[in-house]
Amino acid sequence: MKLINIIKKLYPFDYSIAGQGNDIAIKEFMKLLQFKIHSFKSGLKHNGWKIPHSWQLKKGLIKDGKNIIFDAKKKKFAVPIQSSSFSGEINYEKLIDHIFISKKNKNATPYNWTGLYRAQKPSWGFCMSENELKKIKKKRYKIEISSSIKKSKMKVLEYTLKGKSDETIIINAHNCHPYQANDDISGCAVGIKLFQELKKIKNRKFTYTLLIAPELYGPIFWLNKINKKKLKNLKYCILLKSVGNNNKIKLQHSVQKNTEIDNLALKALKYSKEKFSTGNFRTVYGNDEIVFDSPGYNIHTISLTRSPFSEYHTDLDTPKIISQKKILQTFLILKNIILNLENKIRFKNNYKGVIALSNPKFKLYLNAESPGIDKKKYTKKQKNWNLLMNNLPSFLDKKMTVEDIADYHKLPYQEVLTYCLKWESKNLIVRY
Repeated sequence: MKLINIIKKLYPFDYSIAGQGNDIAIKEFMKLLQFKIHSFKSGLKHNGWKIPHSWQLKKGLIKDGKNIIFDAKKKKFAVPIQSSSFSGEINYEKLIDHIFISKKNKNATPYNWTGLYRAQKPSWGFCMSENELKKIKKKRYKIEISSSIKKSKMKVLEYTLKGKSDETIIINAHNCHPYQANDDISGCAVGIKLFQELKKIKNRKFTYTLLIAPELYGPIFWLNKINKKKLKNLKYCILLKSVGNNNKIKLQHSVQKNTEIDNLALKALKYSKEKFSTGNFRTVYGNDEIVFDSPGYNIHTISLTRSPFSEYHTDLDTPKIISQKKILQTFLILKNIILNLENKIRFKNNYKGVIALSNPKFKLYLNAESPGIDKKKYTKKQKNWNLLMNNLPSFLDKKMTVEDIADYHKLPYQEVLTYCLKWESKNLIVRY
């Protein structure tokens, strides 16, 4: 199925942190991959975070006398999510304080999500376009907002493909924004497409988990739930956030920046020949990276995004703004990152202690400098080789790849691989 068609299937739902919209949408997600569903009760707390209850708007009217001049039930996002009920007559100045508009597009209605994440005294309000706001004159108005909150469950979708290693790479996208095609159903679609492809690969080296969940709350409570053994194996995370619009793609680095997954992403972007830019952690886009790469978890996390875009968090973020070319490029870049990760050659030690590498049984010793004894000049390359020989066991214990080890010692990859293959032939190291 084409990526745009996946987006169209997953787009038209009233998503939130918890609620009926998410529950209905799960049926469509399950047609694409057989996800494991994790449920968390609304009201559940962790580290000061509290999963919001399900919210529903019953009525949202602005009346001029008996005339209805704005009916929130007739459009998307017309009342901020989690808005409290309110009934009363107020003047123009007070009403304006409770109206939210998009400053970037006069025809757009903004999605006001703040009530989901900012614990504060419940308030009420309206969201509308700037053109609609112009119709409201300086007079008194009757306001009628009726909303309800009820207990519900936050659903986190997990799909895991096992590999030879338990080391796990997480691909993450979020599904908590109602009727938003690019932010972030585009990320969900690319993640799903990747896993449909990964299923076809036999003998995968790594384990892969696709995690589709409400922003922040989903990863926070999911990480807190999973067992310590699984948690220990979470190696890297790639966030897919707003990846289908027509902007150039951007890479946001992990906290440490110079990790294997950071470097693989850079190489994949260069190989794609698409224009791209990079930025340090949290300087490009703010999202679930602060969860995965937080203290105690420290999962090296990078982000791919095409943010910002003018339709962001408005009712104009529809499938119409998705570029089929750009979202396909995003998918191919992600696929390239994963395939390069899979194809990297890795060894692990198959012995204990220190091996006499100069022993004729092994013949693996690479000379150290011997001042006054060497007849020829001891070169920088020879020094690097001797250093690599000594570092190799500990670097393999750190799970560095042959490519990483070659880069570290500034030596040709193919020559380093040939040397490692000699170790392998002596049964000192084994491939995994």
